[in-house]
Amino acid sequence: MLSPSTKPLCPCCFKAFSSSILEESNAATVTIERSPLFDFSSVCGTCAPSDVERALAEKAKTDPTVPPIIWLLTPLEIQETAARVLEETTKNLDEIAAVNLSEVTFENTVFKLMTPPNYKTNPQVAACKFLQHCSTDSEIREAASKAGSEFAKSRVLGRMRKDVYERLKAYSLTDECKNLDSYNQHFVKSALQDFERAGLALSEEDGNRLQQLLEQETAVCDEYKKNLGNDDTKLFFTEDQLKGCSRDFIQDRLGKDEKGKCTITLKYPDIIPIGQTCEIAETRRAVAEAREGPNAYKNNLELVVQGITLRKKIATLLGFQ
Repeated sequence: MLSPSTKPLCPCCFKAFSSSILEESNAATVTIERSPLFDFSSVCGTCAPSDVERALAEKAKTDPTVPPIIWLLTPLEIQETAARVLEETTKNLDEIAAVNLSEVTFENTVFKLMTPPNYKTNPQVAACKFLQHCSTDSEIREAASKAGSEFAKSRVLGRMRKDVYERLKAYSLTDECKNLDSYNQHFVKSALQDFERAGLALSEEDGNRLQQLLEQETAVCDEYKKNLGNDDTKLFFTEDQLKGCSRDFIQDRLGKDEKGKCTITLKYPDIIPIGQTCEIAETRRAVAEAREGPNAYKNNLELVVQGITLRKKIATLLGFQ
């Protein structure tokens, strides 16, 4: 049987699984007495959720700190969910900006930045973009990577919202803000710094230049992550060459491409156990050299140089030494 991590849900199970888990997504309102959102026995045998996914999905129903398990998405759902998150995020910032400067409160300003649909606290953001790092389906990786790029651009634009910054700044000067507990005061201070690091304290000319640099840096980071996810390098080792690695690790990779040998990629689930537990120095060396060779991860070394250069320019523009 193929697990959900190696095979997308079939249409019948996808519809049942996603709609049920997403139902009543506000976990804080769900009580333990509530009837189950989803009957796992109703899915067909080819794509039933794993025991781990079952357990997390159950926990998500009563624990608001656990996001709904919605990793098993199609490219279309990733695209649609990302578009909805971006629309709701923009609407949320617009609502803050519409508040009169003399009427700002914790509820209509700060709280809206602390909770979904705000980018940093929205579990659907992670659900849309996380599969770029681990899905075996190239179309899903591509859709998740694109979603991640769109979220990054949205965050850059959000940090450039001077109208939102002005409301937060105005609230920071109120007596209500001064009487907040230490946690919420820290959030207000950090949020202000976030806006100011985006250049809202700069002149218009420097602010525009900063936005260009931030967008370029985001594009470089996106390409770097995409290269990591799409790398198809494969190394082949015998069981003896992987001495010290766990039996499960070896069995999961044995005979996939070459009979009697284990297929090792340059993905973290492969290289970290080898680096930590493999007793054969030549094996560890071969993996390390492949990782650092000219054919791995495409042009990521060049992208690192570009990224560092851009971040130096950004820091200089913001007045950091």
